[in-house]
Amino acid sequence: MAVLISSVLLILLFPVYVDVYLYADRRDAKLGFALYLYDCVRVLGGYARPYPAGVAFHLSEKRAFLLPYREMLSARKNFEITKGFSVCRYRQVIELGGAENAAGALTAGALLGKTADVLFAVVRRRSDAVLASDILVNMGRQGGRVAVNVTVVFDLLIVLIAVGKLILEKVLCYGRKGKRSR
Repeated sequence: MAVLISSVLLILLFPVYVDVYLYADRRDAKLGFALYLYDCVRVLGGYARPYPAGVAFHLSEKRAFLLPYREMLSARKNFEITKGFSVCRYRQVIELGGAENAAGALTAGALLGKTADVLFAVVRRRSDAVLASDILVNMGRQGGRVAVNVTVVFDLLIVLIAVGKLILEKVLCYGRKGKRSR
């Protein structure tokens, strides 16, 4: 029995690493994304593209779903970050095209580089996350591209607590609506 309890506790408290990869290209108007567990097991991937009714997430050639803009705005109000989730690594690569305006691309690159330096200095005071940023200026390209990799660590116990809290809030909300209708 003690082995079973200790095994369950170990599983619940074992850190889970989720790597999120994002890639945006202004010229293609696409946002590619992928989620990996421990940087080796692909959980989800595809690309997103804006449409007049919302953002369509294409998970495969035959599977896609549309997230309306209204739902995104209401979800933002309900979103709450828990202390159990922490970012342990953040890396970005920004490529600016200088084919149309070389001086503008160089200026924007310098400003983005300094902005990243200042922001990372502030974040490093509060966190021990590994932060990196590269700014590239490509004189033969138009538009810009961004690639971001974020590694988030948490344990299953935190996820279970968050899910339990969400379920409890829904039950209480349903109970309040039931009392009002009587």
